Amino acid sequence: MKMQPAFQRFVNGIVRQTDCNQEERVDLYDELLSHLECAFIDYKKQGYSEEEAIRTAMSNFGTEQEIGKQLQEAMYPYRKGMMLALSIVSLLFAYSVYACQLFIMGDAHIPWLILAVLISTAILFVTVRPVTSLNRRLWMNSLLLVHLVVFFYGLLLATDLLRPYSTGLTIIALILIVLSIILVYRTTIYDFPSERQLLRKDAKRLHFINITTGIFIVFVTLFFLWAFLWFAPAGSPVFLILLIPIGSWILSYTLQMVLLAKQKKTWAYAIVFLQTAIIMAAIAFWFINIF
Repeated sequence: MKMQPAFQRFVNGIVRQTDCNQEERVDLYDELLSHLECAFIDYKKQGYSEEEAIRTAMSNFGTEQEIGKQLQEAMYPYRKGMMLALSIVSLLFAYSVYACQLFIMGDAHIPWLILAVLISTAILFVTVRPVTSLNRRLWMNSLLLVHLVVFFYGLLLATDLLRPYSTGLTIIALILIVLSIILVYRTTIYDFPSERQLLRKDAKRLHFINITTGIFIVFVTLFFLWAFLWFAPAGSPVFLILLIPIGSWILSYTLQMVLLAKQKKTWAYAIVFLQTAIIMAAIAFWFINIF
């Protein structure tokens, strides 16, 4: 049977309301189109004209916005609410820290405020107005990781405030960081699995290990970077050495995913094992020298 262009436009409008990856979009599109075509056939059998059957089938199906919203909530429950909460509370936190610094401490970090507002606004925008042409997983994770870095620094700023302001804002900062971490795990492992990845279970394991080690590496690197910038002479380029662990982790993570996509999972696991072993050795070395 010839597909109705009106149905195709209607279904495309519904699918655009969701955050599916390309593979899921195709499946969802085919399923919805099949339902409409079946309804169209039923109405034709009941004596409806072709135009009436098309209009009635779409009318009884619901509006694009309603169906898209329902599908989005069913496929990704609570994620939109979590993203909205993260972005809005982050904005409030940023302005609160800035106000406390400015009016109580007398010295505010304007560059941090600008970064915090920009990243929070970006997360709010992609949550409220998703851009379907973008790689959702890549953009969401990039924003969340930048958010982690910016608000980890915000946590340090909050702890430096006078009490009782520091206590409340520190707790809020910790909640924001934990929520960002949860969303990174969820976005990478559950919400947007790669349609190119055939070994899904192995991919989830490697994502989990790499995200965990990556968060650890980023936080440790930021801590030492903060200490270095605090005590080192201004303009010293030596701090760039501290960024090597992050660069190595990104390279290792990317290589693992490429190998897994080529179904060379033995090599992918070998790399993640080596990466984890190096991190554990570094931690052990640090503890031995400290204690």
